[in-house]
Amino acid sequence: MSESLEAAAETRPSRLAEGRRVAAVATALTVALVVAKGLVGWLRGSPALSADAVHSGADAVAIFAAWLGLRLADRPPTQRFPFGLYKAETLASLLVSAIILLAGVDMLYESVTGLAEAETPSGRSVDVLAVALLSSVLSAGIYVWEKRVGERLNSQSLLANADESRADILTSLAVLGGTAATYFGLGRVELLVAAGISLLILWLGVKNGRLALYALLDASLDAELEAKARAVAGGVAGVKAVEQVRLRRAGPFLFGMAHIKVQKSTDVARGHQVAHRVVAAVREALPQIEMLTVHLEPFEPERQTVLVPAEGEGLDQHVSEHFGRARCFILAQVAPTGITRIESVDNAFREKRARAALAVINDTLAKRTVDAVLTREIGEIAFHTLRDHYVAIYAAPAGSVRRALERLASGALEPLAAPTHASEAAGAPGEPADNHPQEK
Repeated sequence: MSESLEAAAETRPSRLAEGRRVAAVATALTVALVVAKGLVGWLRGSPALSADAVHSGADAVAIFAAWLGLRLADRPPTQRFPFGLYKAETLASLLVSAIILLAGVDMLYESVTGLAEAETPSGRSVDVLAVALLSSVLSAGIYVWEKRVGERLNSQSLLANADESRADILTSLAVLGGTAATYFGLGRVELLVAAGISLLILWLGVKNGRLALYALLDASLDAELEAKARAVAGGVAGVKAVEQVRLRRAGPFLFGMAHIKVQKSTDVARGHQVAHRVVAAVREALPQIEMLTVHLEPFEPERQTVLVPAEGEGLDQHVSEHFGRARCFILAQVAPTGITRIESVDNAFREKRARAALAVINDTLAKRTVDAVLTREIGEIAFHTLRDHYVAIYAAPAGSVRRALERLASGALEPLAAPTHASEAAGAPGEPADNHPQEK
């Protein structure tokens, strides 16, 4: 049995549209920087600014790849791609990382070659400094914007581009410092700084590429988030245990699969309700999870607390024929190895005129955790109250409480699928109890 729930249909397109808008504007600004740095670097003979123009060109291609990925991810599922094209953006993120690596290698090669051959730049121009400063300011603005929107949309490619934009800030500052040093006759400083920045860019490329590759392989990337999802699912009424929660990333979204255990007597309809509540609770607490599929499995506890109506105290007393009018109740810890603990509780509601069984159940469940009830009979209201609290109800055999518990431990008892009789009426105050059939 499984249950899944997607976000509202309008949520995903709006999120992707915002991501595309950011990527489009960032692409336009980066292309403008490429033109400015390339033109000024070529006219003024500044190798650092010309190299930075090439690097910004790689950035522009990377940002465009992010836009393309978000565009593809917005397409609805088809017969050929029934799970949508969410991973297109992850693929674009991998492309971004490859471009970052290539740019870093190129910059490192140029810097090392220049240092080895002692070919230091010697140009002195104020407009080179101005373009380098403008590049730093614009890169900082693009970084802040991409980072903020990428975190809100959980967009891999925007976050990867934000990291690259952060590297652009340092690169532009390095170019600014290097060209300033060259302006004062210290051209070797520019090459040293450029070599250090290229190493940082290589590190960013490896990091983002690894994350994108892991996402494409459906690796578990957020153990902390999975633990939070397990905790939320475990707090839903009817969930006896959460076996596991697995999350995978597909583009800007997270998809999950949860295996939960419910009382084995739970029918299909009630199991469906539990699963639906788990999905709703997890998505409300963790909105970054786009879809969660829940698989239900029967809960087989090592031990369980069992409530049995009895004619007197002790395991050798007979199971009472009347649940609500029983003299006392036996609470026992039952395991496959046997009965480990018992407790006798007097029935304070046996003289109650109406709905004595309901009063017993409400009082017991308010004070204790009960996993199962063994009874010879039970009315409608008491039966459904126990079911609402996900307490298993078993038909007890005639004879001693010990025999009934031993048969439960061995798996020989069948759960009750319906009440054994109709419930008693409420009864008005002062009205004789005999006017109403008793829920025993």
